[in-house]
Amino acid sequence: MSNRRQSLLILIVYFIIYALPSVLTAAFQNLGSQVFLIQTLDYLIGAVVLLWLATRSPKSNQIESQPQSWLKVLFWSIAGLVVAIVGQLVILQITQWLGYSTASTNTTTLLTVGQKYPFFFLAIFVGAPIMEEIVFRKVLFGNFTPMLGTVGAALIASLLFSFAHADGHIVLYACLGLWFCWLYRHTGRIQTSMFAHILMNALIVVQVFLH
Repeated sequence: MSNRRQSLLILIVYFIIYALPSVLTAAFQNLGSQVFLIQTLDYLIGAVVLLWLATRSPKSNQIESQPQSWLKVLFWSIAGLVVAIVGQLVILQITQWLGYSTASTNTTTLLTVGQKYPFFFLAIFVGAPIMEEIVFRKVLFGNFTPMLGTVGAALIASLLFSFAHADGHIVLYACLGLWFCWLYRHTGRIQTSMFAHILMNALIVVQVFLH
C-alpha cells in the first residue's frame, strides 16, 4: 500500500470512528448510557484498526527514516510526559493571569462520564491518544513535512489537533501538538509521542481517582 493511499484510508477510518457514536445516538435515541460503552469499544477497536493500517506501507515517511533505539523512545516518552505536564501548568497559569477561564469543558465532560462509567477511561487514555497520534502526527505531520517543511507541517498539524478538541484552549492544545510533533521527529518513532500522550491522559485519570 502506498503512503498516500494508506494516509487517506487512515483519515477516512478515523472520521468514521469519530462520528459513529453520534450517528448511533441520533438513530437510536433510546441507547441511554449504553452510548458510552459503544464509544469505548468504538475507540478501542478504532485504535487497533488504525495501528494495523499504519503498518501497511513498506516505505517509511521522511520523519521515520532514521529511527532511534527503543531505549531512547522510552526515555523521551517519560521526558515527554514531564514536559507536557509542566507546559500545561505554565500555559494555564498564564491564561489565569490574563483573566481567562482555565476550565476545560472537553476534559471536564470526559472525566465526569468516566467517574460514572469507569470503563470509559479506556477510551480516554488508550483509544483516543493512539488514534490522535497516528492521525495528527504520523499522517498529517508526516505527509505535510516534505511539502511545507518541519515547522510549517508541525504548525498545521498542531492547529488541526487543537481545533479537533473544540475546547477553546487553542494555544494549549496547539503547544501540546507541537511538542508531540517534536518527540516524533526527534526519535523517528510514532510510539514516542504515542506513549507520552497515553501517559499524560492516564495521569489525569489517576488524579481523578485520587480525589
